[in-house]
Amino acid sequence: MSIDWKNLDVTGMGYANTEYIYGVDGNARNLSTFANNFSAMALIAQNRFKWESEVIKPYDRLSEYIEMLLFWLGQCCLAEEGGVWKVKKCVTNGNIGKYGLPTKFTTCDYDGSNTVVYNYDDVIWIKNNAFCIPTYAWLRKYCDRISHIERVMDLNIDAQKTPYIIESTPEVQLSVKNVFKKIKEMSEVIFLNANKGGIRDKVKVLNLNAPYLVDKLYAQKQNEFNDALNFIGINTIDEKKERLITGEAEISEEFTDSCDDMFYSARKIALKQAEKRIGKGALKLTINENPMRRGQKNEQLHDTPEKSA
Repeated sequence: MSIDWKNLDVTGMGYANTEYIYGVDGNARNLSTFANNFSAMALIAQNRFKWESEVIKPYDRLSEYIEMLLFWLGQCCLAEEGGVWKVKKCVTNGNIGKYGLPTKFTTCDYDGSNTVVYNYDDVIWIKNNAFCIPTYAWLRKYCDRISHIERVMDLNIDAQKTPYIIESTPEVQLSVKNVFKKIKEMSEVIFLNANKGGIRDKVKVLNLNAPYLVDKLYAQKQNEFNDALNFIGINTIDEKKERLITGEAEISEEFTDSCDDMFYSARKIALKQAEKRIGKGALKLTINENPMRRGQKNEQLHDTPEKSA
């Protein structure tokens, strides 16, 4: 089977086809808003887990490399080459086994070089989740909504700055511009021509009456951002717990834990395989938590049999 590894190039994958968000004529400010939000969310998501090993390459950036591949591609694998275990990009290959697992993997280095086909039992398959869905595919939705709210906020702020539409004849447009210039410069007094035929008789003002909604929009943006963090397993309930009844707080925390386990459980399977194939302690995994839960979660991760890693 021939693999076009260019299709697995993660560079710019999350930023591609932004026309579906803003249209083909989307302006630079729209696109930069989305890019900034997506970059921030991607950095947070790729820092959720920390991998450590002294026997698996690349030693110096193992965690960064594994999580990058899982974020963008949804899967990667560990393969032994020349007596050294390495992290490899991979796609499933060959027939599907009787339990739905692939029988072969086609692997390569990040740049697409060193392509090798392995049997399923010869590699350690690391999945982002049960279906190997890349995290970026979900975060695009959240970033789309957050970016849209931010742009509406910008429009609402602009509406406060210029709450009127001015209709005038060409000969008085310069005078009207000078009036608004003086307003912007906060002139204490503005003098106009009181004679007939002046600005007063040639200007019509349309009041847009735009209400100030930035505070409400900001609150909605924070809700969307918190939902995105909860989805990748970062609990934000502590920040708003005092505003929630007990039932709401418990449901929110259960959802966050379920999402957290969706990513963790898939990684834990690879961790157990690495312990059998490479050796106990050859690969370690830590969950990077928000400060309020970090000690509790990692204590469970390392000290109890259910969460031992």
